[in-house]
Amino acid sequence: MYDDRLEISNPGTLHFGLTPERLTQAHESRPWNPLIAQVLYRAGIIERWGTGTLNIMDWCRENHAPVPLWEERAGSIVITFRPAMAFETDLGRQTSQDTDQDTIQDTDQDPIHVSTEIARMLFFCTALISRKALMDLLGLRNLPNFRLVYLQPAIATGLIERTLPEKPQSRHQQYRLTDKGQRWLRERSAGT
Repeated sequence: MYDDRLEISNPGTLHFGLTPERLTQAHESRPWNPLIAQVLYRAGIIERWGTGTLNIMDWCRENHAPVPLWEERAGSIVITFRPAMAFETDLGRQTSQDTDQDTIQDTDQDPIHVSTEIARMLFFCTALISRKALMDLLGLRNLPNFRLVYLQPAIATGLIERTLPEKPQSRHQQYRLTDKGQRWLRERSAGT
């Protein structure tokens, strides 16, 4: 438990081809031990196969909290929850002028201005992620708005990059943090 987040880790890695990104979408569920899973299902502990992560995301949205982030770290699966209030105050870094931007000094250039919207998105780009998965995690449905407010500014400021820059409209396109984006995220996580 941290001041701005709750992390829960479970030893082991994802199996059967699952990725942290796939956990945020409808996905196949194949238990390691089908006998134990069947007992849990009959006892009512498991409702349906493959819906647990989706239920978690729904509960977070219902409580106006950001959806959690799943990642593989040092042989474990880690899920990070951020409460709505801490999330907004930490990422928004509201100033006395009540701005909606956070600023860091880029070592070689002018300061980087990061809107609250882009800051929220950066937390989901720690692993390769598709546009659809990003929109789902952010609870967005309007593609033109997502491109205008989130995606294009993050790419333009060099905080995220396309995995297929020569094919920006590819259905296989994914996004990831750049070195600058990783530095920004580290500085925010460290509270600097």
